[in-house]
Amino acid sequence: MYFLQILYLYLPAFVANAAPVVFARVPVMRRWNQPIDAQLLGKNKTMRGFFFSPLVAGFVGILQFALNFLPQVSRFSLIHPSLLGALFVGMLLGLGAMLGDVLKSYFKRRIKIAPGKAWPVIDGIDYMVGALLLFAPYYVPTIDGMLFLLFVGPLASLLANTVSYCVGWKKVWY
Repeated sequence: MYFLQILYLYLPAFVANAAPVVFARVPVMRRWNQPIDAQLLGKNKTMRGFFFSPLVAGFVGILQFALNFLPQVSRFSLIHPSLLGALFVGMLLGLGAMLGDVLKSYFKRRIKIAPGKAWPVIDGIDYMVGALLLFAPYYVPTIDGMLFLLFVGPLASLLANTVSYCVGWKKVWY
């Protein structure tokens, strides 16, 4: 039961990690498609993904609250469960996911891995490490919980990338 709860708690980070690919399909969002810094991070890290993914993650938090699932979160002694608290938790997890992804991209450029090319395993845990670190002042999972998230993160990324590739949303499979 603990692993389902921890997976549920970090759901906004998973959604935030997948959101930039979905946003690329929304015509109104295309104007935000400029790279944050193509030299430092590569051309695939855009303003759109970085700014809108935490908002989507916040919406996931609100949805969890509205569906009355947030009381599970209060079991972890987090912020008082409220609509604002749910928004905060979701956005914080989403921002952590994006910061982890951006930091990984920075290091990929330093070791000369081209934008869009895979960095096995690291490409799947970057966002979860970011979410875990940014959320740590409010909740730190057990070692088993962290290892579980770091195991599930790459699997979720692999699944999302495979689906995105199969439906034509991504040009590369990894």
